[in-house]
Formats: sequence, C-alpha cells, structure tokens
Amino acid sequence: MVIAIIGVMVGLLLPAVQAAREAARRVQCSNNLKQIGLGIHNYEATYRRIPWGAKGGWGLSWTTDILGFIEQRALADIVPYGEPGGPTGGQIESQRFRQLAQTPVMAFRCPSQYGPIALGESIDQIEGRVLNSYLGIGGGNVQTDNYSTSRIGFDKGDGVFLATDFCHIVNPTDKCDNNPERLAMSFADVLDGLSNTALVGETRYIEFNDCNICDHFSLYHPEIDKLNGQDFSEVLGSLHYGFNLNGDEREEEKEISLGSYHPGGLHILMCDGSVRFANEAMNHEVRHAIGSRAEHEVIDMSEF
Repeated sequence: MVIAIIGVMVGLLLPAVQAAREAARRVQCSNNLKQIGLGIHNYEATYRRIPWGAKGGWGLSWTTDILGFIEQRALADIVPYGEPGGPTGGQIESQRFRQLAQTPVMAFRCPSQYGPIALGESIDQIEGRVLNSYLGIGGGNVQTDNYSTSRIGFDKGDGVFLATDFCHIVNPTDKCDNNPERLAMSFADVLDGLSNTALVGETRYIEFNDCNICDHFSLYHPEIDKLNGQDFSEVLGSLHYGFNLNGDEREEEKEISLGSYHPGGLHILMCDGSVRFANEAMNHEVRHAIGSRAEHEVIDMSEF
C-alpha cells in the first residue's frame, strides 16, 4: 500500500518537476538571445552596420563577427578574414577555421536542445563540428538556402541578415576578389521598426534520418567557403515557412525554417533587443511581416 502511494506521488510530482526544469531552460534560452542581441547592437554601434549574414567565399557569418561582443575575445582574435585557408590543410588559417568549427560557444546553444553539442562524424571535411541553435533571419520571403535562381534565396531576402558574395568566382581557378557584393544592413534600414522586425530565431536539431540536410553549425562553414558560397541555412533562417515543421514537408523547407524543443513555440530576438515567445501556430501573414525589414506592414503583436 505504501509503495502504491509513493508511486502515485511520484507520478504527480514528476510532471511538475519536468515543467519547472523546462521553465528554467526556457529562461536561459531567452537570456542567450538577449546576449546575442546585445552583441549585435554593440557591433552595430561600433561599425555602424549589422554583421553580414553570411560571407560567401569566406566561410564566415554573423556568428563569428559578434564573438568579440559576447565575451569571446580569445576566439574573435583567431578568426581569419579573407580567402586563404579552408577546412583541410596545414595553413594557419585552415587550422584556425577547424578550431572555430570545433569550439563550443554556449551562448549559441539552447539548453532545451537535445542531441550532441558537436557531431562526431566528419561533416564537410571537419570532424566534431559544433551545432548551433540560433539562425539569423534572412527574411519572410526566402524560399531556398542558396543564392536566388527561380526562387528567392538568402541574397535577396527582405530581412536583416543577407548572404553576400565576397569573391565573384566564375571559374574554379579564379582568385577571390575580396569585394563584398553589397554593404551590410544597418538598423537605419529597418523601416518597419526595430520592435516589429525579427533578428534571430531558434532552430532545432533534427536527426539525419528525419532530415539529412537540416544541419546548423555555429562558426566556420566550409560550404559557405566553397567558391562563392552555398548552403546558407547552416546559419541563416527564413520566416517564409511555418515553425516546427514535421511530417511531409520538403526537407528544403525544414532546413531553413525555425523550430525548438520548447512546448508550443520558440523564441525570436527582435531588432530592438527584446525576446518574444512565438506561438508555433503563428498566422503566416504575421510571420512574413516580422521577417521583413521595410514592407511597412502593420502587425498586431498580440498574435505572437
């Protein structure tokens, strides 16, 4: 009888304990995004520009640019800038790229995220690449994780973090010209208002057997380093598609969409530095509107 009573009590208490732990994890996730937001704002105050979303041909992204502004000065000091180096080889730049790819920065990991901190197998010629829980928002209109062709890519997104060609390579033997296609955005370009425009959102780890292209990594990106860059969804996301996609959606939609392991929704960092919890059933018109920077939509924030 006593054992039965204890079993009932444990059954009653366990959900409460789990809920309390998830509440604490959710607070930590929100704090991570606030730290990231403060780092981006300090970067913008220093350089008068938001970081580029992804530097095509260089292999770097907004995550490496803000390292010195989120208490990661030691890592920031080893970031190679320019074309030399790659995922393999003995060049000092290549060694540093591998070090960046393999070093955890816990500000880029949601504590509710299950799965490994780093993947043990070789991905794009580097073993132990560290996973990332947060994607810079490329827009509410982006439909593919590469440059635009028949569909809008991260180079022509209507958001704040864009992929930019830094090399303009036509033939594989061409040298990178180290000349960015465009200037990075500034907060002055966000005409919809900083409090109405998404900056960074959560993504989730998905097993390869459920989506073999849904990998998101934190610092160096060999595919973004290749020629003029590709596979920008390693560090950029779109609000064109819904949240927490499951089932029959195309893998190409899952890899650039947002998601989390928080019940009911996910966190989004807005351009003003605030963090909002977005319902996973958010109306698509609102989702598209907060993804854009200058479409002049009127948003009812109660629909978050």
